Amino acid sequence: MEYLTFTLTATLLALTPGPDVLLVIATAAKSGFKSAFKLVLGFATGCVFHTLLMVAGVTVLIAKTGWAIQVITVLGACYLMYLAYQTWRHRSDQLKVDEVVAEPDFMRGVIMNISNPKVLLFFLALFPQFANLSEPGAESRLLVLGLIFALVTVVVFGALAWLTAKSLSAFFYRPKFKWWMDRFCVLIFAGLSVLMLSSLFFISGQ
Repeated sequence: MEYLTFTLTATLLALTPGPDVLLVIATAAKSGFKSAFKLVLGFATGCVFHTLLMVAGVTVLIAKTGWAIQVITVLGACYLMYLAYQTWRHRSDQLKVDEVVAEPDFMRGVIMNISNPKVLLFFLALFPQFANLSEPGAESRLLVLGLIFALVTVVVFGALAWLTAKSLSAFFYRPKFKWWMDRFCVLIFAGLSVLMLSSLFFISGQ
């Protein structure tokens, strides 16, 4: 059930209008599906890298400090609330295709994803909510979540690239699309933050 909930959450988040989505759409509109899909595969590869980095780091941290799970939970909840605030703050911003640099490729997608520390912070904020870090096998569950996230990236971004290549890009630039997706994501970020903090209080009260 946790994996299904995570998949639905990751899918909704992948649809959030932002730099990655805009770059995929603009690339597909200008250079076609194949070029955009190379970029998507680069993003997904970067997600796998961040997953492995997170699994190694979280495992070491938990092994060395007994209160690491609580710290990760609090920091993750705070970061998710920050994302909710930033999404709400920029809810009226319009996507501008002119700001996108054309002709990205696979390696550019990998480098963009790996070099963005916000991606790893996002992983640390989202994944603990679904991985049950206090139970045995947390490393395996984190790895599975990372692979699911990479797969969702390929499927969702790939679909956006294909639809754009089929001359449907105008739909994704509609203000209403961004209006709805921004508000969905504010609810998701804030809701997950509250759930993480409430689960922490529940554990400490036992």
